[in-house]
Amino acid sequence: MNHFQEKSWEHRVGRVPNSTRLSDYCGPVFPLLGTKTATKKAIVQGRILLNGKEGRTSDYVREGDLITLKGTGVTEIRKLDMYIPVVYEDDHLVIVNKPGGIAANGNRYKTVENAMVGVKSDEPDALPRPIAVHRIDVPTKGLLILGKTKSALTGMGALFQQNKVEKEYQAIVHGKTKPEKTIRRDIAGKEAVTYFETIETIPSRIYKNLSHISMKPLTGRTHQLRIHMATEGHVIVGDKEYARHIKTILGKGMFLCAKRLQFDHPITNEPIDVSVELPNRFTRLLQREKDRF
Repeated sequence: MNHFQEKSWEHRVGRVPNSTRLSDYCGPVFPLLGTKTATKKAIVQGRILLNGKEGRTSDYVREGDLITLKGTGVTEIRKLDMYIPVVYEDDHLVIVNKPGGIAANGNRYKTVENAMVGVKSDEPDALPRPIAVHRIDVPTKGLLILGKTKSALTGMGALFQQNKVEKEYQAIVHGKTKPEKTIRRDIAGKEAVTYFETIETIPSRIYKNLSHISMKPLTGRTHQLRIHMATEGHVIVGDKEYARHIKTILGKGMFLCAKRLQFDHPITNEPIDVSVELPNRFTRLLQREKDRF
């Protein structure tokens, strides 16, 4: 039995909209849960208490209620035998260079979280394994932040909610992009804003033009960068989900990389600025198209 199973965390409900269910409320306030599915599972397991009594998915929360999350729900953690490069690490955070083709977390075995089993912290609120603070798409390569402690998870969650984490992605897209542009286009009814600027555009015999761009998402919607660039007519190379009728390169992965992160450490307030090199295939693709032309 994992000794972390016995840990518990409490949360006092502040102002909350009427008719807010316990199953909807807990995910954002307990980063260890994160999703509605995980919350419902914890409720069924009897790990979520509402004012000292086992909660139900049909319960509503009100201002002043005390919610208790008991344990992590983890009895045994099986490590994924996969090398994930670490870019930054301290007792609270670990930042990795996620390969393409692996999920950050979720109800599957092949995840970055499972590959990080064994990465420990000596802090009193240490988690049984590092937990992803945010997500990047499975086919996207690049920087991913994981919390090693409960306080770091909570602090990083607040930074992301307040848009205090500056993210830079780089991609190769189809077509000749503008020198720079701010895209404002709602996604699933929610505001979504992306700024991009062009690093280089090259002519291509097969694809007419390819552009190497830098992007900064100013909001954090699912597939935001991929959707915004596709709606601009500039599908990210290798993005088979949004390419539709556009001929793109398949079998080489998606040419999108989470390249740089800047934020103030949630515990120490130290400025953190980390970056990774672009995958070699970015350079190879651009050079190959130049040589062909």
